[in-house]
Amino acid sequence: MTRLMPEIHNPVTGDRIAFLASPLSGEGEVLRFRCTLPPQGAGAPLHVHDSMTETFAVEEGVLEIDLGKGVTRLLGPGEDIAIAPGTPHGFRNPGDAPVVFVTTADPGEGLETFLRGMYALAAAGETDAAGMPRDPRALGELLHSGNLVLVGIPRLLQRALLAVLRLVAWLTGADRRLARMARAS
Repeated sequence: MTRLMPEIHNPVTGDRIAFLASPLSGEGEVLRFRCTLPPQGAGAPLHVHDSMTETFAVEEGVLEIDLGKGVTRLLGPGEDIAIAPGTPHGFRNPGDAPVVFVTTADPGEGLETFLRGMYALAAAGETDAAGMPRDPRALGELLHSGNLVLVGIPRLLQRALLAVLRLVAWLTGADRRLARMARAS
């Protein structure tokens, strides 16, 4: 198996990731990475993983974890949180200094594919100002691979739309192009 880039950077959002354990590089099923979000960094919107446990452990700064329904937690250095499968969550940096945290995802291959794809698209200039892919086919592929369900959009509608986007990506070769980009990141 090929060793992928150990660090990636999103030039649009300013986020940085250093991989500590990479399933895509053949280092087991668990993904571990150190993420640095810039001041006021948006992080990730409220979402759910159906089959992945995710933990966040803060090393520097303050990380705000959104647990939905108006519930948030602020985590400082030395504090962590485990997010069980099916639990809505999102995160951001509410502070004026960078926040550094370690995330563990089990299983992690899909999340690593999602992150590498998103960052590769940003590096190629193929995202909007918020870092979201301009091509809905790419978004469909990445949401599927990351086992991400966005909160606030009916699940059945979301799954149907993702299925159509993934079919169109397959028919047009956009899925293979995105996979090449993610492997190169």
